[in-house]
Amino acid sequence: MAFLALFILGIITYLNIPVSLLPNIPIPEITVQVAGGNLSARELENSVVAPIRQQLLQVANLRDMHSETRDGNATVRLNFEYGVNTDLAFVEVNEKIDAAMNSLPREITRPRAVKASATDIPVFFLHISVKNDQPYDAGDESGFLNLSELSRSMIKRRIEQLPQVAMVDMTGLVDKQIQIVPDDNLLESAGITLADITGVLQNNNIEPGTMIVNDGHYEYNISFSAVVRTLEDVQDIYFKKNGRIYRLRDIAHISLVSRQEEGISFYNGKRAITLGIIKQADETMASLEDAMSHTIRNLQAQYPEIEFSRSQNQTELLEYTISNLQQNLILAFLFVCLVSALFMRDVKSPLIIGISMFVSLIVSLLFFYTFHISLNVVSLTGLILALGMMIDNSIIVTDNIGQHRRKGMGIDEACIKGTNEVIAPMLSSALTTISVFIPLVFMSGIAGAVFFDQAFSVTVGLLVSYLTGIMLLPVLYKLVYTAKLPWVPVRRSALRGTQETVGTRKESIPERVYHRVADWTFANKALTITGVLLIFPLCVWCFFYIRKEKMPEISQRELMVSLEWNENIHLKENKQRSLSFLHHIQEYVEENSALIGRQQFVLNAKAGQTSSESEFYLRTGQPDDIPRLKKAIDAYMQQRHPLAVVSYAPAGTLFERIFATADADLRLEYYPQTGQDALSMDSIRAIQEQLRDLTGYYPKSVSFRKRVDLQIDEEKMLLYNVSYDHIYQALRAGFKQEEVTTLRSYQQYLPIMIGQGNNEVSEVIGHTMISVSEPNDDGRSRRLPLSTFVSAHPAEGMKTIVGGRNGEYIPFDFYDVQDPEHTQAVLYNNVTSNNERDIRLSGSFFSNRQMLDELVIILAVSILLMYFILAAQFESFLQPLVVLLEIPIAITAALGLLMLLGYSLNLMSAIGIIVTCGIIINDSILKLDMVNQLRRQGVELIEAIHEAGRRRLNAILMTSLTAIVCMVPLLFSHDMGSEMEKPLAIATIGGMLVGTPISLFVVPLVYWFIYRDERNV
Repeated sequence: MAFLALFILGIITYLNIPVSLLPNIPIPEITVQVAGGNLSARELENSVVAPIRQQLLQVANLRDMHSETRDGNATVRLNFEYGVNTDLAFVEVNEKIDAAMNSLPREITRPRAVKASATDIPVFFLHISVKNDQPYDAGDESGFLNLSELSRSMIKRRIEQLPQVAMVDMTGLVDKQIQIVPDDNLLESAGITLADITGVLQNNNIEPGTMIVNDGHYEYNISFSAVVRTLEDVQDIYFKKNGRIYRLRDIAHISLVSRQEEGISFYNGKRAITLGIIKQADETMASLEDAMSHTIRNLQAQYPEIEFSRSQNQTELLEYTISNLQQNLILAFLFVCLVSALFMRDVKSPLIIGISMFVSLIVSLLFFYTFHISLNVVSLTGLILALGMMIDNSIIVTDNIGQHRRKGMGIDEACIKGTNEVIAPMLSSALTTISVFIPLVFMSGIAGAVFFDQAFSVTVGLLVSYLTGIMLLPVLYKLVYTAKLPWVPVRRSALRGTQETVGTRKESIPERVYHRVADWTFANKALTITGVLLIFPLCVWCFFYIRKEKMPEISQRELMVSLEWNENIHLKENKQRSLSFLHHIQEYVEENSALIGRQQFVLNAKAGQTSSESEFYLRTGQPDDIPRLKKAIDAYMQQRHPLAVVSYAPAGTLFERIFATADADLRLEYYPQTGQDALSMDSIRAIQEQLRDLTGYYPKSVSFRKRVDLQIDEEKMLLYNVSYDHIYQALRAGFKQEEVTTLRSYQQYLPIMIGQGNNEVSEVIGHTMISVSEPNDDGRSRRLPLSTFVSAHPAEGMKTIVGGRNGEYIPFDFYDVQDPEHTQAVLYNNVTSNNERDIRLSGSFFSNRQMLDELVIILAVSILLMYFILAAQFESFLQPLVVLLEIPIAITAALGLLMLLGYSLNLMSAIGIIVTCGIIINDSILKLDMVNQLRRQGVELIEAIHEAGRRRLNAILMTSLTAIVCMVPLLFSHDMGSEMEKPLAIATIGGMLVGTPISLFVVPLVYWFIYRDERNV
């Protein structure tokens, strides 16, 4: 009844367990975003970013720091040791920012600190476009301007009202502004300056507030309507100059236009507004999907002229991945039942095993709910892995009870004795397997936190199945074998066993094969031991020569492409090039979106793009199409835009956010010594060529950008009494960037800009006029061209300035390195520090090596724990070594199969190897325990070995096969969860395929060598 109650509770909790893609873990990262206004990258780095870095170095538990500075903005990314309280770190970071504010320029706004969170990643992107627009065409600008206003004022608010939505992040909007273009001739004849117009606009856009006036018994609120509200209000502003009254529309052309764009968004070739939907942390993906689908349907019905599309949908990824893993779990369950039926040649025994395993699985879910563990990729894979081990207990108990019944025992006695005999070895097997998983939790970094769920799944599954096997299964056995099942004929031996002898019992095919191989093994002892000894150096060779990486490569249909055109192009040219690029590759992709130029996203931890950069999201039909797409992109860029820099990255999923798989394999950090001139573009390219000659790989580095330096003639400024502010105002007006005031038009705010009609630098400098204090001969205000005071000179500088804990440096990044260890050694030996530079090496290679070193230590700790557990069970210091002998052999088999199938040694495959070490020795534990029992009964050594092998043969073969078949479904699935766990499955299968024969034949041989001269106990 207790198990029935737990089973019912398990079913109820299963319906309420949260479902997520990955475990809910904090990301120990804080990003500081710096807005630099009009400062260049070099000015911003020297005056703002460098002081902030110096302050942030004092933050406790800081593991690494990385900054990127560009024209007008910068980001400083802080990485902390995992386990740090990010809330406290966030407070400390803000304190350091406040301390740095004293040394920053006054015009710099306070930098903003953003704490990284898994919930910051949009669940999906919603693209809004005009339905009648044609792909890759210009589209209706006025219609898109109205769409922007509708999206900001209504659609965004409608979505944010949903309780499942935390916020809506938007980009691609077009803003309105009022543009004032003065008539230069009228200004000159009337003696009006730009400063006069600016003052008039500001003086007429004052909101004096309200006052309360008492009138008899009544009280009135009196307000002043001095604020301009509409375009007509601006046009009708009056002012007085030199004794005459003017109206603003008489001396300038005033119109409502779209604001100068800094970034554009496209979806499938159409101009779009992109909304990133951010989920509430405590809401489920399913509830968000339902709410958003309902809202989008209502919006489509209300606005049929607008098209709504979704991309990068994490809900689809979650649903596909979780459903595939659940199907794998069901398939593994069916395979296990099939294997049991084939070996036991009985319907009732597989039925008992299936019921007990299903009960164990459901009861395990009760602990998931109790300890707030979600059903995610890691925990579900842990359940699949545990499923093969959960059945082991049921098989062992069922098989042992069956053996006693075949000896003639009654069903009650057989259930009691058969269960009692295996309680100790089953507990040792469970504890040795758990001892493998527990150390994984203590891995440093996020990896240890992620795989806590897997360790939890296996631990709970094993303990629950152990208790089910020794408590529930004997009861089920008696109930099933005494019940009258309509499809199973009742035998007279149902209640009483039928005694078998060696002479009367017919050997099965597995038993005959086992005895032949065992006889050959004992007849060729020297050859067998020699072969085993040769495996040890082979294990070392495989470990050093297998390809190593942090995480397995996950085949995806999605690709992020970042394009730096590496030319001084403006946004319109970037737009034309990007659309031509998308049009060229449309035959390779099913869906595409583009973010061109600087974007308006609020939650953007990356450095802001410039007008010459674009980012593309591309989705293909099949994962195999991605290499073809990359080749097509490289060929197109090499032919059309050879200067462009192309980089590829996985789509921005939570998996990528946590594990950062797009980092460079190796990075050479070049620190110029203090006092040395900054490296020029030619110097950096020369270093890149040298590094390619050394390593065979061409590294990526910073790009340069041409710019125009304006030099001001201070002597002429003094001569004509012209101030810097006067010149700066004229320049901003010439480039249409002089924002005078803001029109508070009811629910929206429109900037009022003063600008001339010129945009080219030479035209602005040559044609923009400045009024000087010295009058002309006719007494009118004298006006001189801006070129009198300003001259333009071409220059170039780094587009991005990179810094770290040790200051500013120039990065040289190596990607797709096939032999990172050799490449790292070449760089370390040939590129050294000197009087002109400091050199440091970093990259994912070092973090991968640290992770693998930790896994080796974890494997050693696990083996040590297994030794102590086995020593306690066998009451011997020698027998545990016999059992642990097969671990190096299983490791060699796992590494060999990984190399044969083209997989690397990564976090998942390494965990698979460690898991295999815990599983494979379970067979040897059962066999040696039976040998010891028989020897204590007076059976001769060689006879005890053969008899123990015969008795445990079915149990060993079934437990090994079930462990293998539970992993097989992962090999034929292509969702993210299966792709991530596939190396683990391959390592487990390889170790089990070789480890099982070792348990059956080699371990008994070594046992015989040790005890051949001893008498039986």
